[in-house]
Amino acid sequence: MLMKKILFLMILMVSAVCLNAQNLLTVRGTVSDEAGALPGVTILVEGTTNGVITDIDGHYQVKVKKGAKLAFSYVGYRSQSIVVDKETIDVTMNADAIMLDEAVVVGYAKQKKATLTGAVSQVSAKEITKRNVASLSTALQGSMPGVTIQQTSGQPGADGGTIRVRGQGSINSDQNPLVLVDGIETDINQVDPNSVESISVLKDAASASIYGSRASNGVILITTKRGKEGKISTTYSGYVTLQRPTNMPEAVSAWEYLQAELNAWDNAGITVSDAQRAQQLALIEQQKTLRPDNWNRYDTNWKDATMKDNALMHNHNVTVSGGSDKISFFASGNYLSQKGLIPNDEYDRTNLRLNADAKILPWAKFSLETSLRQSNTLNPGMGTPKSIINQCLYMLPTLSAAQELDGNWGYGKNGLNPTAMANASGEKRNRSSEVVANGTLTLTPLAGLEVLGQYSRRQVQSRNRTLITPYTTSLGGQVMGIYPSEDGLTESWAETVRNYYRVQAAYERTMGEHYGKILAGFQAEDSEYTSFYGSKKGFDLGRYYLDNGDGATATSGGGANSWAMMSWYARLNYNYAQRYLLEVNGRYDGSSRFTKDNRWGFFPSVSAGWVVSEESFMEKTRDVLDFLKLRLSYGLLGNQNIGNYPYAAVISPGYGYYFGDAKDLSSGVAQTSLSNSNISWEKSKQFDVGVDLSFWNGMLSFTGDFYIKNVYDMLMKFPLPYYAGMSPAYTNAGDMRNRGWEIAITHRNKIGDFSYGVTFTLNDNRNEITNLNGLNSQDKTMVEGYPLNGIWGYLTDGYYSDWDDVANSPKLSNAARPGFVKYKKVFEGEGVDPMLIDSRDQVYLGDPYPHFEYGLTLNGEWKGFDLTMFFQGVGKCKKFMSGVGLKPFANGANLFRHQLDSWTPENPNAEYPILVPEANAADNYVKSDKWVRNAAYLRLKNVVLGYTLPKNVVRKLHIDNLRVYASAQNVFTISDFYKGYDPEVSYGGSVGGEFYPIMQTFTFGIDLKF
Repeated sequence: MLMKKILFLMILMVSAVCLNAQNLLTVRGTVSDEAGALPGVTILVEGTTNGVITDIDGHYQVKVKKGAKLAFSYVGYRSQSIVVDKETIDVTMNADAIMLDEAVVVGYAKQKKATLTGAVSQVSAKEITKRNVASLSTALQGSMPGVTIQQTSGQPGADGGTIRVRGQGSINSDQNPLVLVDGIETDINQVDPNSVESISVLKDAASASIYGSRASNGVILITTKRGKEGKISTTYSGYVTLQRPTNMPEAVSAWEYLQAELNAWDNAGITVSDAQRAQQLALIEQQKTLRPDNWNRYDTNWKDATMKDNALMHNHNVTVSGGSDKISFFASGNYLSQKGLIPNDEYDRTNLRLNADAKILPWAKFSLETSLRQSNTLNPGMGTPKSIINQCLYMLPTLSAAQELDGNWGYGKNGLNPTAMANASGEKRNRSSEVVANGTLTLTPLAGLEVLGQYSRRQVQSRNRTLITPYTTSLGGQVMGIYPSEDGLTESWAETVRNYYRVQAAYERTMGEHYGKILAGFQAEDSEYTSFYGSKKGFDLGRYYLDNGDGATATSGGGANSWAMMSWYARLNYNYAQRYLLEVNGRYDGSSRFTKDNRWGFFPSVSAGWVVSEESFMEKTRDVLDFLKLRLSYGLLGNQNIGNYPYAAVISPGYGYYFGDAKDLSSGVAQTSLSNSNISWEKSKQFDVGVDLSFWNGMLSFTGDFYIKNVYDMLMKFPLPYYAGMSPAYTNAGDMRNRGWEIAITHRNKIGDFSYGVTFTLNDNRNEITNLNGLNSQDKTMVEGYPLNGIWGYLTDGYYSDWDDVANSPKLSNAARPGFVKYKKVFEGEGVDPMLIDSRDQVYLGDPYPHFEYGLTLNGEWKGFDLTMFFQGVGKCKKFMSGVGLKPFANGANLFRHQLDSWTPENPNAEYPILVPEANAADNYVKSDKWVRNAAYLRLKNVVLGYTLPKNVVRKLHIDNLRVYASAQNVFTISDFYKGYDPEVSYGGSVGGEFYPIMQTFTFGIDLKF
């Protein structure tokens, strides 16, 4: 009986197992997205902890009851829940609107945005080409937090911006970021924006340390477009632009100048005889009532005679791309022509590019990038466009005509005539060409393994021709001679050839919820530079070739240098369940710029991330919070861009020595600088903490970072005693800190046919020199505890109101008089004269580096119309104007109209102090809080309105797409800067205040696709 019971129970158990097995299915399938298979996707049986991870090919297999639900999830994609009703279930994952699946270009690879642990900003091709500007750097301005771009000039061929990534990185070394185009170092402003696919900026040590000793100032990675499988498509993009200056000061007329001159003499107490006064007043009256005859009477508007109100720029680009599954290509050609504001001020550039990819074997691919560029720059023979523009702004109107009635050029200032210099002083021509060939062989013999080899060659040549042709000058019908006194021709040639070699291997694998990737490589590069020049004067019959001319005036010269680098680098990426992220980078660099004992340096970094939104305790927030990631990084970077032989002593020729009893003079050489063979890299330790957030399926996103960048071992030169007779050597002896933060907020939405987006960026950086080892500079541009190039000056207290005020107040000198700038006494102590202002009374007045930089982009699309508006600005920036830009009559110059608002007893609150001749005005225009202005501004940088024709219309025209648009750049600016001057421009020059104005542009263009 017992045996029967046991047998019955066993039958029941087996039946239950069989019934349960009949309900279990072995489900197989592939998970992919639009780009292909997705490895690492988590697949869970809902209500249980049972699950699997897709393999490297996106395949999975899981046993589950029929009717149960499988949950598919992957960071950056929308989760899906599918009821099991069959054995094969293929799933296509859809990316979240927050674009976390987006591939971001990083050092030597790409990474998903969702798993990035470094601070990386990326700009797409669409955003770049909307700006329609000549230089790519200008197109990036304001689009990436932490990247400061200042367009300091509008000169054709030189209107690119100065780029600083997270502050100033050095005192004596190069501060520019490393710019790589498809892995090759290139000038960013020579790149055709139409060929760019994306731009990534590596801002912290975690993302940049894989570039080691060249990454201290950040890394900009530019990826160019490639062909895709499909039919061959052709595009044309072209635009025409009208340019004009954003802002320029207005010079006064002849009678206003003469009246101001007389007033200045009187204000300074200069004795003017009755006859001289009567003559001056008669001239003023004549200039007021009579037109200038350019013989006895001049009132020359040098600006109108020299400059144009508008200049033209046009750009044309053609691309052809396409291919098959075996071979694809992208080809582009671009031509840009840009005119300047004065004659003989032009620039043009031609870019050609061919990118090709060939699948040699199922596991082998060969890629080739070739590019050709040629640019031509034309400038006047004498001076520079910037100096000529400024001479025509401040040249006295009473000197002469721009061109006299006899046809000769006006005598101007001792023969110096800006109009003649622009038109007839000869020419400077520069032709620059660049050839780049970059080949890469990529092998994928095993799943997850990639091996590549790369060779690149970049050759840059430059040819310059400077021709000086004297022009004849006249004054009142009398020939005054030629200027300059001699003609001259100089021709020069230079070439740089750089070779790049790289071998790299990478392996990635997913095991369960664990993902790992290791990358390692070797890179070497060498650079060789050669140059020569020849020059002559005294040419006959206008035959300006170097085989003519006066042989006695012939000079020639040349030079050469070279350097090389060798590097090993590696990266380890690991993540668990797409939730816990780790990255370790390292690079070991060797540079010929240092001695054998000091040329190798190791530059590591480590970063980690935590995707908090993937934690189970965040499930209740997922209707609102899509994504939350915390990032942390720390690393060491280097800077070796200090010249080719900074450790070596300089031996210079041209020194004579006397030998023997006869004291015969023999030529020789001499050491002119000391050497220091112990110098090595400048270094920086960088710390970064960041957060990435997204809400409501990407409707609102936020990225924020805080960082500290400590630069140390900066290469400095300490002064030597005068009797040493040599210049000092470099020493690793300076420290500096950059501390800052940056945020980016984006809102996107779609309401019916209307879609729109808003992006706001804001950042600030604070620089501080922390150690100079006692090398505070006399001009206080380097002071410990303050920013590099900080501005120091005096504090002011209005103007001296009368002679009693002058007598009872501190002053810079006894030249003070009523209407002069009044200064405050700051420094006190025993033996200090309380009535005398001296250099000890100077205080820190501000930082010329921009602070609180912001950008606001507004865009919308509706039924074929698109509108983009980009506002850009700076919240705080101090600038000091000097020389002609500040002082009336400076260097014998005219006045600007805003300078007429000067102090008088009846106008005690005037903008400018009492008007006196320049020789009497020195005390008024020293650096002080009166003249150090806040160069903060808000600018509508760019606005674009476009219309794309409907598909049914373009089909009838047998084209794929047609868009027409109008845009404007630098539309308006709000600022309290100096009147007539642009707050963004860089001012300087030998007479101060020199500049080439930034351009306001109006563009009309077309985008066409076949």
